[in-house]
Parts: sequence; structure tokens; C-alpha cells
Amino acid sequence: MSEAASGDTAGPVGSAGTVTVRLAMPDRWLEHVVELSTDTTVGDAKRMGLRAMLLRDTDDPADFYVEYAERKVPDEGASLGTIGFRSRDILCIRAFDLGHYRAFEG
Repeated sequence: MSEAASGDTAGPVGSAGTVTVRLAMPDRWLEHVVELSTDTTVGDAKRMGLRAMLLRDTDDPADFYVEYAERKVPDEGASLGTIGFRSRDILCIRAFDLGHYRAFEG
């Protein structure tokens, strides 16, 4: 059976330029699954995930960072397609804390 017939996409992109994104906040045991365009920025996915998982929009997205493949995403302005995101992969949203400092701006 071909990949197209089975519905399984082995490449970085799902059908029609979209990917299934698993947004997770492992420190809070929360997860949200959503279909996004590969043109969606990591920052936009983070904001969407924060609103969906925390059920409020009062949290400042700058208080959180995103990890993909267990590494901090250095440029949240990059699109999902640019970072090589594959359908059903996980973006972890974590709060800055004592073990994970914000970048120094001085």
C-alpha cells in the first residue's frame, strides 16, 4: 500500500501544506493537537497553544520558550516548514525558570 493510500505522510508536510502539531506543556501535563499551515510561525503556534491549554489569554508569551526535538527554537519567527517540522511531531512550550534563563538583553 502506498503512503498516499494509507494516509501516512513520511515527509515534513502533511496534505495541502498543513501539519498536525502536538503542542505540549510537559511541566503542567497539558497537550493540545491542532492542524496548522507550514507557514505558521513557531511564535504563533506558541501563542495559540498557551491560550488553548491554559484557557486564558493573560499569560505573556514572552515568559515561555519553545523546544523542538529537545532543543530550544532560537528564532520563534521561523515557520514550521523552515525548522523542518514533521506532521505529528511535538512542540514543547516551557516557562523560563532557574534552569532555563531568558537571553540577556543589556
